Amino acid sequence: NADYTYYFRLPIIPAAEQIFNNPNQPSTKIFSYLAQNDPVIQQILYNSAIESKDARITFVLPHNLGANITLSQVLVDGRYFIGLKATSDFLKIALLQRELNAKEIRYNVSKAYYQALAAQESKAYLVEVKKLIDKLLNDTRKVYQEGLIEELDVNRLELALANIDNQINITDKLAQVAVANLKFQMGLPMSDEIILTDRLSELRQKADPPLAEYLDVTKRTEYQLLDITTRVRKYDVQQRQSGHFPSLIGFVNYGWQAQVNQFNDFFKSREVRFPDGDVRRRNNWFETGIVGLKLNIPIFDSGSKLANVQQGKIDAQKHKNDFEKFVRAASLQFENAKTMLAQAMGEEAIVKRSVELSEKIFNKSSIKFKEGVGSSFELVQAQQELIQNKLRLIQAQSAFLNAKADLEKAIGQ
Repeated sequence: NADYTYYFRLPIIPAAEQIFNNPNQPSTKIFSYLAQNDPVIQQILYNSAIESKDARITFVLPHNLGANITLSQVLVDGRYFIGLKATSDFLKIALLQRELNAKEIRYNVSKAYYQALAAQESKAYLVEVKKLIDKLLNDTRKVYQEGLIEELDVNRLELALANIDNQINITDKLAQVAVANLKFQMGLPMSDEIILTDRLSELRQKADPPLAEYLDVTKRTEYQLLDITTRVRKYDVQQRQSGHFPSLIGFVNYGWQAQVNQFNDFFKSREVRFPDGDVRRRNNWFETGIVGLKLNIPIFDSGSKLANVQQGKIDAQKHKNDFEKFVRAASLQFENAKTMLAQAMGEEAIVKRSVELSEKIFNKSSIKFKEGVGSSFELVQAQQELIQNKLRLIQAQSAFLNAKADLEKAIGQ
């Protein structure tokens, strides 16, 4: 640091005249020497004191400039050593937090991806169904024009086509929202275009449910993070308690100091005549140096340190309660994830069977209608059932993949 001060001349009691009137005093010899060899002392002490009895002198020059460098090192401090022990744990916390964030990002992106795939495949399936209904409607209109069927059959197919158009419109909006959510989870701008190349059925075939009969909560990243944080909380209490103990600090200070009449004299040098007759050029700067120890001993702090320690113990106990709460919550999450996965697998099996039956019913109804022995009502109803079951199958596959992701998260994979 560096500091510069301008001092006014203060009216100090004049004593120079008495000093110079006693030539035998050692101080008189010193002042005489300084007055003869130092122009600054000549001006302040000698001239002012000798030439006028009313002169007032000051031992501080108008301009004072100093600069110093201080290096300090903690030698003994309980908080310092506790901090060294906690350093490695803080590094582990940072690494575990990064790992936990990466897992959470993968989990969120996976679920958003399954949702976007389900919406995209639902829309694609409805578009294919619309093509089939549109072709069947054109064929039916030709048969109606020949007078072989009633107009009611045509109207039913037209209503089915309108319903499909409405479903496509709704599914398209849901697909846009799902893709936007996927972009958000991936950190992409909404203006970017992404293309989903996977199919839910292929992902479902590759996805084997994790074998987890019981939960080993210690494998969860959250558990490891909370475990290390518990030790850090103990360190925090210890460092609060160490505030009652003394601390020792070593320091080294080195600096320069100068006092001059004119500001420009800071950067000038002058000739000085020593008692032995030697003349040397000296600047106006004087070097200073200090090496020492500083001992801090706490005496009284109105109970603030004790209150700080008590607050640290409360925080540590609160964290311990949160830790135990997490263990119980992890067990509940694991049981729920297992149940939801089993339910998703059972529902998927039922929906697959429903799709197979719906396809058989629709195929037979379509053949009967083309041969003129079946009604359009049966055909449209069979088709609606097939569409609903197909859409349910897509949702069931997506639900299975989501349940699998939830179980993997619950067991710490």
